[in-house]
Amino acid sequence: MKGRNAEASLRRRRRPYRQMPHTADLAWRLWGESLPRLFENAGRALSATLTDVRFLRRRVIREVSVASSDREALLVDWLNHLLYLFDIDGFLGRDFTVVTLTDEHLDARVQGDIYDETRHPAKTAVKAATFHQLEIVPDHGGWRATVVLDL
Repeated sequence: MKGRNAEASLRRRRRPYRQMPHTADLAWRLWGESLPRLFENAGRALSATLTDVRFLRRRVIREVSVASSDREALLVDWLNHLLYLFDIDGFLGRDFTVVTLTDEHLDARVQGDIYDETRHPAKTAVKAATFHQLEIVPDHGGWRATVVLDL
């Protein structure tokens, strides 16, 4: 019964991520009822940092594959790959689906839009996801992560 209450508590949260106060950079606390959902929510939080996601259309699909040395590094590399797609061709994800996930590899399908300054308000410019204060831990039957973005 205790597990069900924890799951219900996770579902009652309004948003799957929350911006945290941080002195010079921007920090996110992320939640997910599973590790794939945690990584999907990290992608959503990144897009919400860059622009108002309500204006993103689902016109472009990117298949993303990321490999890394461990789960924490994989989260940083995932976010930095999404930033790379934004920097190279303006791609911003709206819908994130993790297809496969291990501690060292992620395959995902990201549906979104190409940034257009006439339709997408610029919010916060992000240089990179960092390892500073990075953590991924079990949390009430799900997962919680903290990630800091270098601005």
